Parts: sequence; structure tokens; C-alpha cells
Amino acid sequence: MTSAEFKIICRMITELETKFNKKLDGFGDRFIGMLQGFSILDPDKQTMTTKEVCEQYGVSERKLCDMRKNGEIPFTKTGKGKNSKIIYRIADVAEVFSSR
Repeated sequence: MTSAEFKIICRMITELETKFNKKLDGFGDRFIGMLQGFSILDPDKQTMTTKEVCEQYGVSERKLCDMRKNGEIPFTKTGKGKNSKIIYRIADVAEVFSSR
């Protein structure tokens, strides 16, 4: 998908959300996340941070932490201790949230 096509799709989704008075409840963000998850958009980006997942899918950090603890979402922890970084593969995140 070219950047021009992507811009057109984003504009169309925004128009739909406006027209339906937000009844689509964040469909645009989830749809764009799905495209990214399958490397259709930005194929160089393969992972997301906790903050990005929370913003993209409208979940709290607490909920995401619970999902990690329950084994509901795959993740990778880099380093040890409290200051280690947690990352998620975009394809895994898209798959988990598409089934919800």
C-alpha cells in the first residue's frame, strides 16, 4: 500500500467516524493497527511498547499487565528489574485484540 492510498483510507475512516457520531467506537484506530500488524503499513516497525498498545487498543496499563500475567498476550522483556522494557510483536497484538 502506498502512502497516498494510506492517506485516502485514513481520511475515509475519519469521515465515517464523524458521520456516524463515533458509533464506530475507535474502529479507525483498530483497523490501522490491524494493517500495521500484518506489515501492510510501516513494514520496518515490528514491535510496540506498552504505551503504544494501550493507546492503540484503548486498554489500561493495568489490564495489559493482567493480560501478560495470564498469558493472554505474548511479549518480550528486555533486561532485568523494574526498569526493563516490555515490547510486543505487532502481529501478536493485532491477533489478540481482533479476537476480543
